[in-house]
Amino acid sequence: MQTTPAPVATLSTQAQGAGATIVCLHSSAGSRAQWRPLADALGTRWRVVTPDLHGHGSSPAWPTGALNTLDVDADAVMRLAGPAPVHLVGHSYGAAVALQLALRQPERVRSLTLYEPVVFGMLEDSGLESAPALEEIREVADSVAALLRAGRPLDAAHVFVGYWGGSRAWAALAEHQRRALMVRMHVVPRHFEALFAARWAASLLARLQMPVLLLRGGATRVPARRVTELLAQALPHAQCGVLPGAGHLGPISHARTVSHWMTAHIDPLLARRFETPAALNLA
Repeated sequence: MQTTPAPVATLSTQAQGAGATIVCLHSSAGSRAQWRPLADALGTRWRVVTPDLHGHGSSPAWPTGALNTLDVDADAVMRLAGPAPVHLVGHSYGAAVALQLALRQPERVRSLTLYEPVVFGMLEDSGLESAPALEEIREVADSVAALLRAGRPLDAAHVFVGYWGGSRAWAALAEHQRRALMVRMHVVPRHFEALFAARWAASLLARLQMPVLLLRGGATRVPARRVTELLAQALPHAQCGVLPGAGHLGPISHARTVSHWMTAHIDPLLARRFETPAALNLA
C-alpha cells in the first residue's frame, strides 16, 4: 500500500503509565482528551499514548501538498508509536486510521479496539443495500464543505455535531467548546475525502489476523452502522458489540461503559478490578 509523499510531522502527544504501548486515536473534530477515562484505567499497567491528529489541539496543520488520505495521520502515528508492536484504539476517523496502520504493517499491531470506523469508501463497492447510507453521508460532507467555502465554520461545526450527536448535542456545548470545534472544522473535509477514498476489499481486510473488538452504538447513524456491518463480515477475528442507546459519539457520551469494554479486550485481568457496567451485547 502506497504512502503519501509528504513530510512526517510530530504530533502533540500525551503519554501516561509504563509498560507495553497502547495508542488511542480520536475522532474528527475531537481531541486526545476524549480518551482520558480509558487512559486512566489502562495507565496502571500500560503506557497509553494519546496524540492529537493533524489540525487538532496543538498538533500541526495538515502538511502542505499532502494528499487527503488516511496515510497522512497514519505516518505520523507510526513515528510516535515506536518500533515495538502496539495495541491500537480508535474512534470514527481515528479508528479508520488505526485500520490503515494495521493494513500497512500488521506485524506492528497486537490488537485493534475500534468504535465505528467510518470507512465510507467501503459503501461504494457494496451494492444497492449501501446506496442510501452513501448518499446520506455524502450530503453531510457536501454541506460541511460548502459552509466552510462560504466562510461559515461555526455553522459547519453545528451541522457536523448535530448530525453525529443528535439535535441536542450542539445546544449542550459551552461556547469555548463550540469555538474549539469551529477551529478544527477546516481539516474535516480532508478527513471525509480520505474516508471516501479508502476502498478496502474484503480480501484485503481478511489478511488482518490480530484480535479485533468492533463496537457500535445501537442508535447510531445508518452510514456508520452499515460500515461496521461490512467490517464485521470481512475481519476474520472480530468480536462485535452493540451499545444500546448510544450513537456515534458513544466513547464520549457513554465513556465509562466503552472504556470498560475496551479495557476488557486489551487486558481482561485489569478490567476485573473495576466495577462492571453493562455487559457487552454481542452483535
